[in-house]
Amino acid sequence: MQTSFDTIKSVIEQHSRERGHNAAMILKALFYYLFQRPKAQHADTSPTNSADLYRFLGRWYELARFDTPFEKGLEEVYTEYKVCEDGNIKITNYGIDANHHRHEAHAMAYPTDQIGQLKVSFIPLLRFINSPYNILHIDDCYMNALVSNDSGSCLWFLSRRPVIVPESFNKLRHEAQHRGFDLHDLHFTRHRYHP
Repeated sequence: MQTSFDTIKSVIEQHSRERGHNAAMILKALFYYLFQRPKAQHADTSPTNSADLYRFLGRWYELARFDTPFEKGLEEVYTEYKVCEDGNIKITNYGIDANHHRHEAHAMAYPTDQIGQLKVSFIPLLRFINSPYNILHIDDCYMNALVSNDSGSCLWFLSRRPVIVPESFNKLRHEAQHRGFDLHDLHFTRHRYHP
């Protein structure tokens, strides 16, 4: 099985060199989805029932995260959410690597019957390969949010600005801890430029 993993990784790396980062991000996401997802946490990942997905649209800066293979090494990460004519949501992720190269990845998000939840797919043609995206907490002004997947193996602290006051960050941290997340491996995302 390890040989299969190494073969897939080799294909991903070659595809990255030949086709660019976005295609490689898709393959990394698929590989991560199938084989390398971190161990699930025993946390409450149910989405808040007060989230308005359309107020959630726009730009969000990543303040902190549980690191994943497809985000590893990226800083200055932010995401744009834009509604499409069909009502689904286009997601574009941006980040900068250690060599100051800009990376970009695209996904589509599909609202579900559950308030505060999206199904996110980096492979729109294979829409059934998706991951739940649960808004766990969002403040009344839609300025700061806490988001995870169903298993709790992914967690993101988000804000409308690249920096927030400690009090606001601590509210997100408290919410995550209250839900049962172990934040020992939390990665704090660096942002050099503040628009």
